[in-house]
Amino acid sequence: MGQVKIDEELKSQVRDYLEKQGYVITDGAKLMGKSGIEHTFDMLAQKDDGFTTYNIAICVTAGGDREEEVTAIFSFANKAYDTGIQGRVIIANPELSQEAKQLAQKQRIKVINMGQIESMLELKSPLPSQPTQPSEPLEFENKEQLVESLVNRGYTVEEKAKIRGRSGLEYSFDVLAYTNTDQVSHSLGIDFIDGEEEVSLEEVSVFDTKAYEVGVDEKAIIISLRLSPEAKQFAEHQRIKVFELNHKPAPQAVLTEEKPALPVEEEASLEEKIAPPVQEPAKEEKKEAPATESVRKRLMHGLRPEALQLIPEVMARRYGAIPMVVSGNTLEVAMSDPTDIFALEAFSALSRMRIKPVAATADEVREAIDFNYKGYGEIEKQLSRINVPDEASADRLAFSTNTDAPLAQALNLIIEEAVKARSSDIHIEPEEDRLRIRYRIDGTLQDLMSLPLNVHLALLSRIKILADLNIADRHRAQDGQFSVKAKGREIDIRVATTPTVTGEMAVLRLLDKSVASLGMAELGMLPDSQAKFEAMLKIPYGMILTSGPTGAGKTTTLYAGINSLDSLGRNIITIEDPAEYRFKDINQIQVNPQAGITFASGLRSILRLDPDIIMVGEIRDAETANIAVQAALTGHLMLSSVHASDSSGVVSRLIDLKVEPFLIASAVIGVIGQRMVRRVCRDCGHPIEAPLIEQMAYEKEMGEKRTEFIYGTGCKSCAYTGYTGRVGIFEFLAMSDTIRTMVTSVVNSSEIRAQALKEGMVTMMKDGMRKVKEGITTPSEVLRNAYSGE
Repeated sequence: MGQVKIDEELKSQVRDYLEKQGYVITDGAKLMGKSGIEHTFDMLAQKDDGFTTYNIAICVTAGGDREEEVTAIFSFANKAYDTGIQGRVIIANPELSQEAKQLAQKQRIKVINMGQIESMLELKSPLPSQPTQPSEPLEFENKEQLVESLVNRGYTVEEKAKIRGRSGLEYSFDVLAYTNTDQVSHSLGIDFIDGEEEVSLEEVSVFDTKAYEVGVDEKAIIISLRLSPEAKQFAEHQRIKVFELNHKPAPQAVLTEEKPALPVEEEASLEEKIAPPVQEPAKEEKKEAPATESVRKRLMHGLRPEALQLIPEVMARRYGAIPMVVSGNTLEVAMSDPTDIFALEAFSALSRMRIKPVAATADEVREAIDFNYKGYGEIEKQLSRINVPDEASADRLAFSTNTDAPLAQALNLIIEEAVKARSSDIHIEPEEDRLRIRYRIDGTLQDLMSLPLNVHLALLSRIKILADLNIADRHRAQDGQFSVKAKGREIDIRVATTPTVTGEMAVLRLLDKSVASLGMAELGMLPDSQAKFEAMLKIPYGMILTSGPTGAGKTTTLYAGINSLDSLGRNIITIEDPAEYRFKDINQIQVNPQAGITFASGLRSILRLDPDIIMVGEIRDAETANIAVQAALTGHLMLSSVHASDSSGVVSRLIDLKVEPFLIASAVIGVIGQRMVRRVCRDCGHPIEAPLIEQMAYEKEMGEKRTEFIYGTGCKSCAYTGYTGRVGIFEFLAMSDTIRTMVTSVVNSSEIRAQALKEGMVTMMKDGMRKVKEGITTPSEVLRNAYSGE
C-alpha cells in the first residue's frame, strides 16, 4: 500500500490540531515492542493525565487492492499491539474499501479520510476545550476523592460497575472510568485492594485477568500497603498502574512505551506462579485434557491442504496457529492461545470464513507448522521411517545406494527447500533434545526445522559419504564437496563439519551454478562503477584485487569479471579452494593439500601452462602473495581477493605478507572494496520517513536533504521481511601515479585513502547511499554493512 506524501503545511496543521488538545507529537516515532522488535509509526501522539497515558499511533496511507489493504491494516495493528498502543488511527487517501474499513473497525482502528481531516481543520469554531488537568499530585484517602479526581480530569465515572467479559461471565470493578475524544476512546478499570498484608501476586493477577476479559484499555489498582516483589514485577510487565492511598503514584506506575518486555524466561516463571482466575471453574480445565491426544493426532495427520492454502506459513508462525479443516463457511484453527482476538480476526479476514478455535500447546502448533508447510512434513515422514538404534546402523543407512531410501529422500528435501527459499547455507546443529535445521537467507539465519535427534548420526554420515569424507572420524573438522540437482538446477554443495559439545554439526554452502553467469550490472554495479571495472579488465597485465570480509561477494565479483573476458582467444586458468562454480572454456584447478596442490604450488604450475589470465581464489600467505605479484609483473592479468576492511587496507595487508612496496606499486592496477546489502522487496517497498540518524547519514554522503526512503513493509514475496535478495556496494581504488609513489614510500592506509578520495573515489558508503536514492536498499542496511566511523 503506497505511502501518502502529505505536504508539510497540512502535516503541520494536523500536528497543531493535536497539540492544542494537549498531545505531544513525534514524527517517525520508534518504539520497542514486547517481542523485542523495533517498530516505526508515521506519527505518535501522547499525553498523560496521571491516570491514563494516551498514546495514539497514526498511519498515513492510501487505498489499494484488497490484499494490500488487509496486509497494511494487519501490519499496523500488529505494530500497535506489540507496542501496547490502544489508540490507532489511519488517515487514508483515497478512501479504503468498505471491507477494509470493517476490518479496521474490528482491529480497533479508527479510519479518517483526507476529506474528514480537511473539514476538521476548516472548522471556524474553536477546537473542543480539553478537560482541565489539575496541577496537584494524585493523592486521595478514599474512593470519594478518587472519583472526584477522575471527574476533574474529564472522565465519566461509574462505581461498582458490572460488565460482561468475552467468556460470557459478568465481572465488577470498584470504579470504571472512560473518556471519548475525536481521536480515540479510553476505558479505565480500577479496583481497591485493601488488607493488612502486602498485596500478593495472585490478587494482582486475578485483577489483570478480569481486565483482559472485559477489554479495558487501562488498568489501575489502589492499595493501602506495598506490593510483594513478584506482584510488583507482574504489575510492571502487565502495565498496571499502582497508587497508594495518601501517596503519589508508586514507582512501579511509571511506565513508558519504550520499556522492553520481560525476557521470556521471566514471563514463564511468573506464569507458573499465577493462580487461575477465581471466576474460572476448575472443571473447565479438565474438559480439554482428554482432547489433547486427539488434537495432536489431527495436527500431524488430519490437516487438509485446502485449509492450509488459506493461511500463509508466515502468518501461522506469527500467531502460533494453524488451519486444520474447512467445514462449510467455518475454518477450524488449532491455536496456542484461542483467546487471541487479533489472530482470530486476521484469519477470518484472510479466509473470509468464521473461525472455530481449537486449543493446542505451543509445541504442538509449532511441530504441526514444521510438518505441514513447505514440504517439511514430507521430511518428517521420511525420517520417521528410519530406525537408528546405534552408530553402526546409522552408517549402514548412510551407505545405502538406494536414492528412494528415506534418509536420502529426507536430505534431498532439505536441500530442495533451501534452494526454494533462496538459502545460501544450511546449518545442521544437534542440541540437547532436537536436531536444529537453519537456513541463511539474504545473509540472515532463520530457524526453519526441528528434527528428531535420533536421525542425527545417520544424516551426518549420509552427507559425509556424498562429500567423500571420513564417516568414522567424528572428532576432527572436515571439508568436502558434492553436487545435486534441485528444482531443475545444478547445485554444488560445499560441506564443513566440526565436533561440538552436543555432537557433530555440519554447514552446507549451496552454490548455484547458474549464478556464475552473472554480469557486472546484475551484481549491482552502477554504470560508472561498471565502467571503472571494465577499464581495469582491459589492461593486459597487472593485478586486480577485491577486498572485504567473508560473505562480501568477492569471488562472485571475480567470476563476473572473468565472464566478461574473451575465453576463446585467451588461456584463462583459475585455482580455487574449492572451485565453487564451473565455467565453459576456462581451466579450473581445485586446491587439494593431500595431493600437494596449494595456492602457492598450484600458481607455480599455472605459470608453466602459458596462461593469459589467472584467477587465484584468495591470497592467504606470503608465498602465494609474492608469486601472484611476480605473475602480474611478467605479462599476466591476475585477479584475486584479499581479506581487508576496505580498498586502501589491501596495500597494508600485502606488505604484512612480505611483498615489497615497490612491487605492489608496480603490479597492482586497482582494488575493489565491497560489501553485500539486502535489496528492498519490489512488491511492498514504499516511501516511509526515516529516523533522524539515517537522514543525517544520507545527507552527509549525498549532500542533499531527504526525509523519506523506500522501505519494505513486508508481504508474501519477501516472507514479510521487507527484503528479497542482496546487492553489492563497491568502492574502486585506482592506482594513480601519486598513489603508487605513496605506496613506495610506505605511507599508512589512511593517507592512501585520503588521496584516493581527493582523486574522486566513491566510497562504499556513498555507493550504498546512491543505491538508497534509487530505492534499491535502505540507509539502515548501508550503515550496518559499510559504516567505518569516518
